[in-house]
Amino acid sequence: MVRERKSGAITALTLLIGINLFNYIDRQILAAVEPEIRATFFRPDDPNAMAMTGTLATAFLVTYMLSAPALGWLADRFSRWFIIGSAVLLWSLASGASGFAITFAMLLATRIFVGIGEGGYGPAAPTILADLFPLGVRGRVMAAFCAAIPVGSALGYVLGGTINVYLGWRWAFYLVTPPGLLLGLICFFQRDPRACAGAQLRQKRADLKDYLKLAKTRSFVLNTFAQTAMTFALGGIAFWMPAYLQLRHQPASSRVLLGAITVVAGLISTIVGGVLGDRLRARIAGSYFLVSAIGMLIAFPLFLGMLYAVPARLDIVFRRGVFCVP
Repeated sequence: MVRERKSGAITALTLLIGINLFNYIDRQILAAVEPEIRATFFRPDDPNAMAMTGTLATAFLVTYMLSAPALGWLADRFSRWFIIGSAVLLWSLASGASGFAITFAMLLATRIFVGIGEGGYGPAAPTILADLFPLGVRGRVMAAFCAAIPVGSALGYVLGGTINVYLGWRWAFYLVTPPGLLLGLICFFQRDPRACAGAQLRQKRADLKDYLKLAKTRSFVLNTFAQTAMTFALGGIAFWMPAYLQLRHQPASSRVLLGAITVVAGLISTIVGGVLGDRLRARIAGSYFLVSAIGMLIAFPLFLGMLYAVPARLDIVFRRGVFCVP
């Protein structure tokens, strides 16, 4: 068992954290400016306006879901850094193109390409970290990598709302494109750990028996269903929360507030979860599952409490037809 991290591990982790950061900035900027996009492409009295803008998130997630297995297959056969670099360039260009959209159909197309780009990045990045860092610190490494999720999401809300106030919603997409392009180009100068390890460590290509064995691994299947449920819930919350808060507060303050909550709570919980998972691993075999499960069980009633703590306000929201309730 390898007990030391490999050469270039910190550089790779730093680069992947930066990419993950802009990954979620790009993703949540769309949610931050959704009310302005809705006002641009639809009439104020259109009862289907929110349903239509909601398809932007759906198109992204469905495309991501379909492209990730195919691009993950390629990442097993070609340089993962090449796949990641190409994916980052694609989603950065597509995100910038979102600002140029003159029709809703064009905007929808750009979000599809963003989904394809993230589908290439998502499966490959964690496997590079797994190859570079030993098992004993992998929870902390993944916590540092995933800490970019709440920070990037928060920056997406804050930057999207702020840029929209001063320059308009289109500039929110323009300004996040150059950093993404730079990070994508840097990836082409990295070397895949598999190439550094030598040909003797190359794994055989997966066949049907391998997939059947994976399907019988209960921890993998359980985690897959758990991640699916979490993405279903958090995807909807993350996309619609700015619009929900806008109805209860001033637009500018609502997005900054959401960003502050996301970065503080998300950053603390992600780091603490990774450290706890590593510390408990020697005593509890399923420590990572246990820590994740406890976090979800704590979060669920708190989220319900947030929704139902102000029933009178929610009643006003539904009466206005904001969520297209008949």
